[in-house]
Amino acid sequence: MEGEHLHVRCMAHILNLIVQDGLKEIDKSVKRVRQVVKYVKQSATRVKKFKECCEFQLITCKKSLCLDVPTRWNSTYLMLEIAQHFELAFERYSFYDNGFLDYLRTPPCEDGTKAGAFVSEDWENVRTMVKFFKTFYDPTLKVSGSKYVTTNVHFVEIAELDLILKEMIENENYKINKMIFISSVLDPRNKLEYVPFAIAKMFGKEIGDKLSDSVESYMKALFEHYKHKEISEGSSNKFELEKYLAEEIEPDSEQFEILGWWKVNEPRFPILAEMARDVLAIPIFSVASECAFSAGGRVIDPFRSSLTPKLVQSIICLQDWLRSES
Repeated sequence: MEGEHLHVRCMAHILNLIVQDGLKEIDKSVKRVRQVVKYVKQSATRVKKFKECCEFQLITCKKSLCLDVPTRWNSTYLMLEIAQHFELAFERYSFYDNGFLDYLRTPPCEDGTKAGAFVSEDWENVRTMVKFFKTFYDPTLKVSGSKYVTTNVHFVEIAELDLILKEMIENENYKINKMIFISSVLDPRNKLEYVPFAIAKMFGKEIGDKLSDSVESYMKALFEHYKHKEISEGSSNKFELEKYLAEEIEPDSEQFEILGWWKVNEPRFPILAEMARDVLAIPIFSVASECAFSAGGRVIDPFRSSLTPKLVQSIICLQDWLRSES
């Protein structure tokens, strides 16, 4: 065959490349877990106190914390798989040891960066990544054996892995802040006509329909929240949302001013007008704040490092006012 089939790609290497890309998505969460595991395992006293926290939280997992080797993703998988069972224990341990949270903020990680304090999404990221890791961990173990034939299971494992990944994609919950869609619905030029159309184009009809339904449900839930607030203050109109959505959309033009429209129509839609004030006030970019920090960097140079925070704030505000006037 003239060497046509002489070279066979290493399946374990291909899987490793895929997993390494996945790790980049939750790099910060992995670093924080690695740091807390390292901190607890650094002394027998900490391990003993951590076990007490596990008993208090009624954690039945008998596995011991293990620290990974950052260059070996299989060890990272094992570390995360075990650590996820002790989320409540870590949370309780932070109340007993003042140095626990400080350790996350101060010592640099292997790459020189700081892990930082835990955020609400970290453990959710860990659980998602553990599920993702397991999909690759089991096939890697099966095809990397050296004492049995592996060629015959190569294609089977690839086919099964492909089906699992497709199923994960279909069942994926897209992490999109729904306020992006709500602000569009509160634009009387769009309402609920444009959002479903655009979502279907972006994600396909099947996923788009689910997302559109979730946006509509979220819009109703948000309206209910504001409605109850208005009831406590003595006014409400429970059919206000239906009336707003049923009316014809406003024609699009360069002269249209959305804040002016809501100001004029506030008597008809008082609850939605309050929603619009809150939602439309959300900035969609960070350029302004970055400019402020850049200005701060120019104000606080080596020759002005003794300026007080109040004086620095005054200088930056004055500079901003002078720019706006010009």
